Amino acid sequence: MHIVPNQNHSIRQRASPSRLVSWLLMWELCIQVYKSEGAWGTVGSGYRVARTLRQAGGTMHEKPGRAFQEQTSYRRDTMEEHELDWRSKPPIYKFYNHAPVISLPIPAPALDEYPAPDLFTCVAKRRSVRSFGATPISLLELSRLLWASAGITTSYITPHGQDFYRAAPTAGALYPIETYVVVNRVEDLEPGLYHYRVAGLDILERPIAEGSHALEQIRTGDLGREMAAAALDQLICARAGAVFLWTAVFARSVWKYKERAYRYFYLDAGHMAAQLALAAVAQGLGGCPIAAFYDDEVNTLLGIDGETEGIMYMTAVGRPSRPFRSMTDERHTARPKE
Repeated sequence: MHIVPNQNHSIRQRASPSRLVSWLLMWELCIQVYKSEGAWGTVGSGYRVARTLRQAGGTMHEKPGRAFQEQTSYRRDTMEEHELDWRSKPPIYKFYNHAPVISLPIPAPALDEYPAPDLFTCVAKRRSVRSFGATPISLLELSRLLWASAGITTSYITPHGQDFYRAAPTAGALYPIETYVVVNRVEDLEPGLYHYRVAGLDILERPIAEGSHALEQIRTGDLGREMAAAALDQLICARAGAVFLWTAVFARSVWKYKERAYRYFYLDAGHMAAQLALAAVAQGLGGCPIAAFYDDEVNTLLGIDGETEGIMYMTAVGRPSRPFRSMTDERHTARPKE
């Protein structure tokens, strides 16, 4: 059993005339969605209401960011029990069943490999790198970036079969974040769009270790310009060796955490981006986290609807145009003149 806040607590707030008008408009739009879909409470319905409000020029709150923080807050006097329906729990793995699958090199270091810098050195050397050279990153380096941010670290047995721990933490072990990669320059890999396949599937469609840690090829071709345009015309997305994109499958966490889940999506993506940043430094690579993008354009590039699954965060990764000479050398982290 899980405890969530009473979703009606916001009604107790003092209602100004403008707020009443906003609520009436929202209620009318909710009725329109209900009439068109015949059901309440779907994740997509909420997004369609919000989108319709935005297109109509109406707002539910003068400061939607602040409203989000307030309306997803836990308060001791408004908590109530929430019974989980385990039969309706969404799956936590996504597969492109008809996409070509490309195996990745084992991320573990070889016995004769030169040791990577220790954790504290990587933390001290991490910078947001925005200037990349033309040298591609290797497939092994890409493999390690994926494993360090989203990969399987060990397995365990449940009443329903085998399941896995992953590299980055997640709220409630629900893993709502999916990883996509736009490849610009990676050795032995065609440019294009790929989805990270965390686990394999057995004949009963249960997750297994066999077939895990692989890429599913969704599109091929040079997507650098399209990726940069969707990222507010930031050319680093075209010049990087690869761009990692993290999306949220909303139903996975909403199933348990309701509205609070929308906080956790961003936190989970942030955990993964942080681990990727350190894994990049450990391999002599640079990365730049990106939260400035046109959501609808990125969703379209990925082929997702923005309603059941939507973009959360991105990181451009590549080989720095100039290596760090010291921990204080920040010349190549500045924004280039473009």
